[in-house]
This record gives sequence, structure tokens and C-alpha cells, in this order.
Amino acid sequence: MARHRRTRRPGFQGEGGPDLTPLIDCVFLLLVFFMVTTVFLHTKGLDVDLPAPSQSVEEQKKDINVILDHDGQIEIGGEPVGPQALAQRLVRAMAEARNENIIIQADGECAERHVVHVVDTAKEVGVQGIAFVVVQGE
Repeated sequence: MARHRRTRRPGFQGEGGPDLTPLIDCVFLLLVFFMVTTVFLHTKGLDVDLPAPSQSVEEQKKDINVILDHDGQIEIGGEPVGPQALAQRLVRAMAEARNENIIIQADGECAERHVVHVVDTAKEVGVQGIAFVVVQGE
């Protein structure tokens, strides 16, 4: 009786199937590559000052609205203010409202020099933040 020798094909180890080590190495290399090249996005947002929960309604900050009409007339809290008295009125409004930020609402037809005057005066008296309001046309 002749015995037949079983020959092994290259690439196979016993009866377990093909060698998966090179495939696993490639997968790990791809994983490391994608982890290193990934760009992490940082979303940008606005800083918002929320009132502390312990503050009562009387202690909360109030808005200081500065309104400029098309002729450059200034109004703070519903009262007309002259350009010379603007600094004193802003200081008084900041003390009354317990707020160091102002909101400027200028008419679209208002000259830029009036807005610049209000901003410069506000910075001189110690205003910390200035916001601008844009009113959309109807």
C-alpha cells in the first residue's frame, strides 16, 4: 500500500485557514492613521452673562439702551440727551441699572460720526461692553 503524503499549500497553517495577522496589522495601521489625521472641530459661540440664581428681581442688571435717530439725536431711557451731557447721563444710567454694558440702536439714516461719538464717550466713562441693534426693514 502506498501512502499518500499530504502537501500543504503556502499561506495556510494547518486546518485553521489563512493567516490573518497581516490583515489585522493593516487594520490597526489604518485606525492609527485616521485617529492622527482627524481634525477636531471646536464650535464657536457667544459668552452669555446669566443672572445668578440668588439675585432677586431688584438686584438684576437692567439694559441701558442708547437710541440714535436719523438726525443724530440721542435718547437714553426715553429721555433726550445732548451730546455734551452724554457722559454724565451714561454714568448715571450705569449706576441706576447696575450694568456696565450698553446697547446702541441707531437709525439706518444716522451719520456714522454720531455713532462714533457715542462709542467714544461710552469708552471714556468706563463702559465695558457695547452691543449694536440692527432693525430689519419691513
